[in-house]
Amino acid sequence: MPEPTSTSSLSLAALAIALLGPAAGPYAIIVFAAMAGALWPLSSTTTLTRVAGAWLLLRCTLTAVMLTGGAALVLQRAYAIPALESLAPLAFAIGALGNGWRPVFGALAGALGGLAKSLGNGKEEGQ
Repeated sequence: MPEPTSTSSLSLAALAIALLGPAAGPYAIIVFAAMAGALWPLSSTTTLTRVAGAWLLLRCTLTAVMLTGGAALVLQRAYAIPALESLAPLAFAIGALGNGWRPVFGALAGALGGLAKSLGNGKEEGQ
C-alpha cells in the first residue's frame, strides 16, 4: 500500500520547524500572543463588515508586534526581567489594549503636563 501524500508534507513542516524554530520562535510567540490579545477588542467591537473586523484584528496585531520588542527591552533594563520571558505577556497585553490607546496617551500627557508644571513652579520659587 502506498504511503499517503500528506505524510511527506507533514515531515517537511516538521523539518522546517526543527531547523527554523530557534530563530523564528520568539517572532512566532509575539505574533500568536498578539493575535490572541487582539481577539478581545474584536469581540467587543461592533463592525459593519467582516473586512472591517479583519482590519481591526490586523491593526491590533501589528501594533503589538511592533511595540513588543522595545517594551521587552525596557522591562529588561529597568526591572531585570529577561526580554524573552516577557514577550508573550507584553504582546498579549498590547494586543488586548486594541483601540484603547487614546486614554493611555491622555494619561501620559496629563502626567507629563503635571510633571512639567511642578518642575516649572519649583524653578520659579527658587529664583
